[in-house]
Amino acid sequence: MITKDYKQNKKQVLNLYEEYKKSCASSGKKVSDNIIDQAKKIMDEVFNLMIVGEAKSGKSTFINAYLGREVVPMDVRQCTSAIIKIKRGDEFKLVAKTAAGGRTTVTGYEKIRDFLKYHAAISDKYRNIPITTINNEILIKYKGGKIPKHIMDTFLEAEAKDNLFNMNLDEYNNLIISYIRENRDAWGKIITEIEITYPLPEEMQGITLIDSPGVGAGGNVGKIAEEYIKNANAIIFVKSLNGQALESSSFMNFLRNNCTDRKKESLFLVLTGKSNLSGSDYASLKEQAEAMYKNDIRAEKIIGVDSKVQLFLNMCKELGTEESIDEFFEQLDESDENFPPASNCWLRAAKKGGMSVFEEKMGEMSNFYSVYAALEKFARVANYIQLIDFLENLEKEYQRYLGVYSSVLNEAKESVDDPEALEDRIKTKKKEISEVYSKINEGINEIYKKYTDNINGEGVIMNEAEKKKEVYEEKLVNFNKLPEYEINDSTFSSMKKMTFDAIDETKAFRREIADRVIEECNKKLIQYTDDPSKIPAEAYNPNFTEADFENIDEEAKEQTSGYKDVESGLTFKSVERVPYHHLKEHVKLVSNSISDRLNDEIIPKMTDNVVNYVNKCTEIYKAQLTMHKQELEDEYQKLLEDQKNNDNIRVNIEDLEGKIKGIQHGLGTLGELKGELKNYVAE
Repeated sequence: MITKDYKQNKKQVLNLYEEYKKSCASSGKKVSDNIIDQAKKIMDEVFNLMIVGEAKSGKSTFINAYLGREVVPMDVRQCTSAIIKIKRGDEFKLVAKTAAGGRTTVTGYEKIRDFLKYHAAISDKYRNIPITTINNEILIKYKGGKIPKHIMDTFLEAEAKDNLFNMNLDEYNNLIISYIRENRDAWGKIITEIEITYPLPEEMQGITLIDSPGVGAGGNVGKIAEEYIKNANAIIFVKSLNGQALESSSFMNFLRNNCTDRKKESLFLVLTGKSNLSGSDYASLKEQAEAMYKNDIRAEKIIGVDSKVQLFLNMCKELGTEESIDEFFEQLDESDENFPPASNCWLRAAKKGGMSVFEEKMGEMSNFYSVYAALEKFARVANYIQLIDFLENLEKEYQRYLGVYSSVLNEAKESVDDPEALEDRIKTKKKEISEVYSKINEGINEIYKKYTDNINGEGVIMNEAEKKKEVYEEKLVNFNKLPEYEINDSTFSSMKKMTFDAIDETKAFRREIADRVIEECNKKLIQYTDDPSKIPAEAYNPNFTEADFENIDEEAKEQTSGYKDVESGLTFKSVERVPYHHLKEHVKLVSNSISDRLNDEIIPKMTDNVVNYVNKCTEIYKAQLTMHKQELEDEYQKLLEDQKNNDNIRVNIEDLEGKIKGIQHGLGTLGELKGELKNYVAE
């Protein structure tokens, strides 16, 4: 059963980490660096929530309603091509960056609102043209230089699809040309990124909300926004239920051209303006949306809300008293700014229980709790997996020390009254440790060869990489076979998405191979220690954390010449953009180019990277094994030094029993919390 939010669970996990550190300190043990690194990552993590949507979809209202504060001034028009990042801070401050590298800092609500209004907003004259695309593809790209006529002609032809308000085409094109002329020399002043900090509630700590420019009909968000999408933990696409067709080409193209298969798992569709519809009309539209997008997004992640209702609820909560709320609604009524859904709800609630009833009813109307719940259930899955993984690593550390202390305790108890026998038993154990260490090192070398032997064509990595290459080649062949009439401006985006999907699959393949290698090594350990009289395998077991894998990843990239270009898509980007009128030929060029590079560059580099990755894994496995061997030997040496004094041995026994008791308690609490957290990632 799910009873706590992520921040509460995270706090509990970190409390158990503090207990583990105390346990290590009392035993004279050092907390391993990989455990420290993993804990720090959990402490410092940032949850990036990206908001995208069509122009006039109500993004700003939704953002303010979600944040519980009017952080984005709603009387300011949409910001041009700027990304707006909002996070918790000590003061209300704005930092704006321009295309030419300029930087401006503004503090205070009024000054921030004025800055956005006069320096970053789209004027009413140009509200209906695709400003984001014009800024990115023309003004910033050509940096005030002359734009060739054929480029301009084909740009206008391509952007006709973004005439969302069905203007006369000549008027639409003239507006685009007029905007370019007005802003060409001032291209460097175009604001590309805005960061806003605000004293938000404590629960917003660690969350960065990213507001992107409006999405065009082709699903395009601009190059800057594309980079943020890659790193987003969750993406909310905001679409209005009023004045816009439910069947949205912009949403579908965004989904299919900008979201890799992995990113789709973190995508949510939020339909705004719920209270403007009758209950039956809303239910019908919601059902249509679920049917329309069922192949791409779960029904639970399509959520109808009313941002304005939530805003009014937030304002009323700020006012606090019923008298203040009465006065607030009276003032709205007198100024003809009344919002009937909220004021009527307040009048009804006043008769049935006051503020508590009002909050409940407004919450039901706004339905924002469904947004929070969906994010907690779906977008936080990766965070919960990280918490569970961390608890499992702490468990392994506890179990390793349990194996060490139990083995030493057994020897001490067996020989407490016979010091000479104890010395012989310890010598036997030290010999056993050396033999196991020698055998497992040989076993690791055999396993490594099994996976990486490419000379004889028998290596697991090479064979499985070849299979993946064949699948990829088949997809490229299908693109090459496309007839001219089926190639359009979204074909290239589909190829790009397919390429990044393949890169994501390669990353998963790399980790899968590493996990298999580590598992086989652990089985060897169990095989060599599978005897009740021997020290258990847990006492030797290396403990790989996510921090280890991240370090391995970076080192493997450095050791694989050219791999970073492949992973970042540079191999693909080098042929990414040509003039619009060459688009059809360009799609075939890209298909052939990638196909040619597949054998000579992409797959070989990826294969080399996996081999280097596995090599680093085995190196770390051996290093941890050596360290654990030394720890075992040190514990037996300590017992050996006490052999001449029975009293010292008895003290040592009591100390070991105390340590074991503490470890068992730690394992118990870890196991309970881990069981709870698994409820958050269950389907």
